[in-house]
Amino acid sequence: METPSIVFFVVAAASAYVFWFYLLARKLTGPKMWPVVGSLPALFMNRGRIHDWISGNLREIGGAATYQTCTLALPFLAYKQGFYTVTCHPKNIEHILRTRFDNYPKGPTWQTAFHDLLGQGIFNSDGDTWLIQRKNCCSGVHHPDASPSHV
Repeated sequence: METPSIVFFVVAAASAYVFWFYLLARKLTGPKMWPVVGSLPALFMNRGRIHDWISGNLREIGGAATYQTCTLALPFLAYKQGFYTVTCHPKNIEHILRTRFDNYPKGPTWQTAFHDLLGQGIFNSDGDTWLIQRKNCCSGVHHPDASPSHV
């Protein structure tokens, strides 16, 4: 292969990537995303106030989006796809924690990392173990002796 052909191929591939990234990024809400580095520059600049920064992003898109949800692109830090989704809308949280819990497994990496802190409780379990933990928790909350007048 000649050098001009290689240069043309590299330029064409880079142009296709930038165009693909532009089409992808314009659909996502949240902080500005850059090709290759994603949201890392904004994340790095706001590392000392990360929670305030994420809250500000959610507040900014609140009126523009149906649900207060934003996407952070972290290509070198995120496992597999490179996207983290952050939400604060009650319907989304109910969807994640209750309605469609099976769509959001924690997996063995999460469970190992948090086992010392959370054990096998509801916040660190998946599947049938989670369902048993949830039923136990709900039965205690809805038990007649758990009313505020008895506390």
